[in-house]
Amino acid sequence: MRAVKKGLLRIIFFLGVNFLTSVSSSYTVHADDYISPDLVKVTTPLYRPNKQLFHPKLGVYEYSVGWEGINAASCAVTISKKAGAYIVDAAARTYTGVDLLYKLRYEAIGTISAEDFSSISLSIDHRENSRRKNIEMSFQPGHGQITATRGKGADDPEKKTVSFSPNNLTLDPIGAAFLARSLDWNIGDTKHFDVFNGKSRYFISLSAIRRETIEYKGEKRPVIVISPQVRNLTTTKPRAKLREAFIYVSDDQARDVLRIVSSVFIGSVITELESFTPQTELSNPLELVRANSDTDARARMR
Repeated sequence: MRAVKKGLLRIIFFLGVNFLTSVSSSYTVHADDYISPDLVKVTTPLYRPNKQLFHPKLGVYEYSVGWEGINAASCAVTISKKAGAYIVDAAARTYTGVDLLYKLRYEAIGTISAEDFSSISLSIDHRENSRRKNIEMSFQPGHGQITATRGKGADDPEKKTVSFSPNNLTLDPIGAAFLARSLDWNIGDTKHFDVFNGKSRYFISLSAIRRETIEYKGEKRPVIVISPQVRNLTTTKPRAKLREAFIYVSDDQARDVLRIVSSVFIGSVITELESFTPQTELSNPLELVRANSDTDARARMR
């Protein structure tokens, strides 16, 4: 069932939350292997968003996640805008039948600058089976100080805090995802990002491998197919091989993530956009339900 986790968190990242934990299961870092993020020196290009190419739609995206024909999980992502910033609230959960084998409840709330998609803050609540992890992150503008506190819940007396000032523009997964979607992509392009998830820094490479037209919800949609590669920079362990994944991004100004196909140990995980509700059609503020049942797993108005 870890295949479900990988599929869920890949989609959350590219919409704007946390791809890293999906691939970092291959990079479990122990104390003896860990390199403090302030010791990492990495250089990536300074990308600027192309706002003529990318106009993120405000509203609620709802995704289904399936593994080998099994409806395994759901994911909902709300994108709103306030005071010069984008707010991304994402929640993911496995369905009741899957919970018996593997249970995931995940929420992340991130804030990024609407001007350049740089990171401002990120809060993550990750509950996996009986384990719980919380991460709170803050970013000063430019190459300023980054601070992250992580623990096993609000009352954890052993919370750990790390602060550093990177030599490079370092983003959280939300900012990296928005920036990547905003860029001009030509087939053969590979773009690199320095991303921090609260504990580890990663060198993420995204490659545009082809343009094609897919059948999606009964209509033809032109897409850019993106293939990701990830390297954990805060471990001395040998680099693990990432299984293949393909991200199908709409080739238009919305740059919607329509589908993700991820190879796993057995078979593949397919994640697909099921619906989108524009913010203009919502009469009340929208909250993501902390669902207690499969029926309530989708985003609802309160």
